[in-house]
Formats: sequence, C-alpha cells, structure tokens
Amino acid sequence: MSSAAVVTRDEDRVIQDRRGQWMLMAVMAAAMFLDGMDGTIVNVVLPEISDSFDTDAGTTSWVVTIYFLIMAGLILIFGKVADGGAIKRVFIGGMAVFTVSSLFCGLSTTFPILLAFRAVQGVGAAMLAVSAFMLCVKFLPKTMAAFALSMGILGMSIGAAMGPALGGVLSELMSWHLVFFINVPIGIVAILLAMKAVPKDGEFTARGFDIKGAALLFVSMVCGLYVLESAPSHGFDNVSALCMLVFVLGMAVFVLVERRAADPILKLYLFRLPRLLAAIVTMVIINMCYMGCIYLLPYYLQIEMGLDNIGSGMYLLIPAISTLAFCVWIGRLADKYGNRPFAIVSCVVMLVSALLFVLIEPESEWMLVLGLICMGVMWGIGGGPVSSRMLENVPDEDRPSSSSLSSFFIYFGCAAGTALFAGLFGMGSGASGQDISGLSGEAFLDGFHFAMIFGVILALVALVLSWAVNERRCQRHGAE
Repeated sequence: MSSAAVVTRDEDRVIQDRRGQWMLMAVMAAAMFLDGMDGTIVNVVLPEISDSFDTDAGTTSWVVTIYFLIMAGLILIFGKVADGGAIKRVFIGGMAVFTVSSLFCGLSTTFPILLAFRAVQGVGAAMLAVSAFMLCVKFLPKTMAAFALSMGILGMSIGAAMGPALGGVLSELMSWHLVFFINVPIGIVAILLAMKAVPKDGEFTARGFDIKGAALLFVSMVCGLYVLESAPSHGFDNVSALCMLVFVLGMAVFVLVERRAADPILKLYLFRLPRLLAAIVTMVIINMCYMGCIYLLPYYLQIEMGLDNIGSGMYLLIPAISTLAFCVWIGRLADKYGNRPFAIVSCVVMLVSALLFVLIEPESEWMLVLGLICMGVMWGIGGGPVSSRMLENVPDEDRPSSSSLSSFFIYFGCAAGTALFAGLFGMGSGASGQDISGLSGEAFLDGFHFAMIFGVILALVALVLSWAVNERRCQRHGAE
C-alpha cells in the first residue's frame, strides 16, 4: 500500500512516515497555489477585461471580489461535508470544478458570463481551500501544525504574488483569456497526484447541515461587501441603503438561527473567547491588507511607472521571492518557539509596507521595491504562525473542524480587502464609475495614498491584537 493508505479511525489515520507527510503537504500546497494564483492573476489584466467588455473599474473589480466572496460563503458548508468523512472527495471534486470552470472563464464572450463562471470557479476553490487545510489537521501530527500551515500559506502566497506576473506575461504575449486556460493542465496533473497522496475517505457520517444559517450568512456577506465596495466611491445611494438593511437584518436573524441550530454552521460561542477573537481579527486584517495592495499595485505600476503587463508582472514577483525566503524555516521555528513573536514581527513589517505605500512617489523606485519586499516578508514570517495561533486558541473539541473556520476568515479577508481598497481608492481619487487606466497620474496617486492610509490603521490594529494575545490554549468552552 502507499504511505497514504491508512485505516479509517481518525486517531489512527495520522501519517507517520516522512515521505507520506511530504507528499500530502505538496498536494496541499499545490492546491493553495492554484487558489492564490487565481485570486490575483486577473488583477494585471483587469484593464484589458474592462476594455474588452466596456465596463468601469468598480464593476470590473467584481471579477476578483466575487471569486473570494463565493469561497468565503461556501467554505463552512464544504467544511461540514469534508469533516463528515469526505475530505478526499471534496478535494478532488473541488479540483475538477475549478479546472472545468477555468476553461469556461477563458471562453467567456460577455462580462455576465465571465462573472458567472468566476462564481463557479469560487465554488471549486472553496472545496479546495477547506479540504487542503483540513488535510493538515486530520492527517499530520500536531507538532507539524505551524510548518504544514506555512507550506499551505507558502503555496497560496507564491500563487497570489506570481499571479499578476504570470498574467502580465500571458496577456502581453497573447490575450487575457490565457490567464484562465493555464489552470486546466495544472488542475489535471493535481487531480492525478491527489488520487495517490490523499488518504482514502472513511465512512461518511451524514449530518443535518445548517442550510438556513449558511444561506443567511452568504446573503448577508454579499450585501455587506457590496456596501463596502460601492459606498465609499459611489456614495450611499438607495441600493447601498437596501443592501445595508439586508446585511443588518440578515446577520441578526443569522445569530438567532445559529443559537438554536443543533449543528450550527458557525459556533457563535467561539467569538466570546477573547484571544481567539483577537487572532481571527488579526488574520482577517492581514489578508485584507495584502489583497487590497495586490489589487491596486498593477494599476500603480502601469499608470505611475509606465510599465507594460510584463514589466508590472516582474515587479510583482518580488513579494513571492521574499515569501519563499522566509516561509518554510519560519514555520519550523514557530513550531518550536511559539507563534506570538512571529505574528508580532509580521504585523510590524505589514505596517512598514503600508507606510511606504502612503509616502510613495513615482520617482521613488526604492520605496516601491522595499514595500513589495515587506509584503512578501510579512507573509513569509506571519502567514503560517498567524493561522496556527488561531487554531491553537480553538477549544480541543472543536479543533477537527477549525480548519474550515480558518479558511473562512482567510478568504473573507481577501474579499473584504479587495472590495474595501477598491472603494477607498474610488473615494480618494474621485474615480467613481471611471476606468482606472484612464485616470491622470495625480488623481490615481491621490486614491492610492488614501487607500493605503487605511492600510496603516488596519496594520496598527493587527499589531496591538497580536501583541495582546499570548500562547495559552483554550481547553474548554468559555476559557480565556
């Protein structure tokens, strides 16, 4: 039998041999690479997509936002399915959905069709994200937690950072459609590898899913993110007011439903644990700032620096290289010395990066390079430890399903960051309803600086929270 062949009892399914562990982590990292890459590879070609379908910048940003939104909205549901004994089926099924939808994204002939298949792609990505992280929790020793999560964060970070670079090359040489087609051969190879490396599913435990809670959470998130993206740039109009009302009422009803549900989609008592709540907020902020910057930087490189897609892509390789330089060995050190110091340093580096982008001018190339390096270092130092310290503050009885919670907040942060920074940019630049690529350099820089000021504020909040949370673990409900 292969090293991944194990018996069905969870306590006996932990992979002990190094070869099996590395195979599993490699498959998990590959899935996260695809997730990360597809979240950002379209960023550098958004101006081309906007021109191709004659849409404004705010509308075009939904190509990115809807991907993360669908992921965040479905992760907890697929987490229930995977946790019930269908991890391998969810993982391979997610890879198949992701691959096929990528093909149809590239074949899209209208903007609504593209958005529809990006949403389907988000479904597959949600299946991949939740099952990939769950592989670490279910099948690897607890002592490898931070290292394994660092490998996943490494894959996602490199994919996210390489996305604009690869997208720039492909679009410059051929067309924006190729940024989706490239997923197809990668997805096919990943499916074949996963069939061998991922342990076989045990007996599936059918449980009643909290469909009402999941639907309420999803609708509320859609409406809330719409307001977050549109209100700063387009003003608080009637549509925004309606969405805000739906968001508030939806969340209120969601809380009532979850408190009565026998098997809630989201266990609300977890938010009464101070250290866990602080770790969650820190994780969300880091993802918001990273993805907000990744969304705006391709425009900065093209408008302020005058670079083409390939040149922009080369600059955006810098965070990926910086992440690679730190991620793996930091994960090992965090397993040995604890996650708190690395989370703190990560937030400090994130703050430095945001400050550099607030002060940046087109002639200050060194500030751009240093800011990009800091983005990658932030992920390399803090990606795994920040995620792991959220898991370490989850009560032991909820730890098996905690990877779903972690994935939910990672991708919620990505969706919220893209929407928020797009909205703040529109407010600061006065570019509401306009194509960003058509703005003057001065107007663009006003919007860019304005958005990054909020990045500084968010980084300060994350730094305070990371400093405040110590390494003690929650062992039971209500523990601090």
